[in-house]
Amino acid sequence: MGFQCVPSLFRIPNVPSFTPPGLIWRGKGSDEGFYAFNVGSTWGSNVIVRGTNLCPSLQIDGSKLSPVYTDINGFIYWEGNGYVYNTLTYGWVWCSQFPGYEPIEDYKFEDGEIVWRGDQFYSFSSIPSGPENEVEMRPRGSISESGSAKSLKAVWPRWAAKSGEFGEYEGKDGESGKKVKGLPQFKGAGETFLRSLNKDKGHYTYGRIHYASGKWVIGETGSAGGWHEGSEPKADGGAVTFRFTKPEGSDAQGSDISVAFDKYVCGDETETAYLGSAAIWR
Repeated sequence: MGFQCVPSLFRIPNVPSFTPPGLIWRGKGSDEGFYAFNVGSTWGSNVIVRGTNLCPSLQIDGSKLSPVYTDINGFIYWEGNGYVYNTLTYGWVWCSQFPGYEPIEDYKFEDGEIVWRGDQFYSFSSIPSGPENEVEMRPRGSISESGSAKSLKAVWPRWAAKSGEFGEYEGKDGESGKKVKGLPQFKGAGETFLRSLNKDKGHYTYGRIHYASGKWVIGETGSAGGWHEGSEPKADGGAVTFRFTKPEGSDAQGSDISVAFDKYVCGDETETAYLGSAAIWR
């Protein structure tokens, strides 16, 4: 249905190479559970994401690891095919153990050669900072000599704006179809008609265009000076003709009005938002 800007401090545990947005838009109606904000040019500037994808995911060998917003040594972690998290000993690792576990790496001399022992895990220097940046992960522990390096990529299931903040967004990194941020604006006979964010008695309003007595009208039905009758404007539809109508016997004169979609814009409706905080006991 649309997005509404809400006051927010938007705090989550630290995410490497990512600055949480200062301004966030919350989806309403059919867009409930989605959020829109600006993430900088690396990821396409303006994006819309699901509530579970507030920052990039990671990909190893084609398998995706999703972010978990719990603090492990000062950072979030990712889970999927194993876990990616920050350790005190090795920095960033990919490990099959539970998040926060400190992997074990040791070696011994056997027949004059070094034999590596411990857990099977990979370590790397940093989380990829963008979609074009791959990071090499080095085998550690018991696979230090026998394992092969792997690549770590960042992916972000999202919808990215095609042009500007308001308008159509297209799916990226696994998301498909399109989404829209902004309210549809229409024009006709030199007048602008902006759709409301919220419905009134089950119907949107478009400035002077509104639903009354089973009809879409411009003006007031039954007015001595006449009014216009048509159908509800649609952003993905063609022009709508509102025909001039007058009471029987009236001498009022008027012309039909053709109303067509113009563009998506930021609306000016406001509503009360309740903010608060609650402690989480673990």
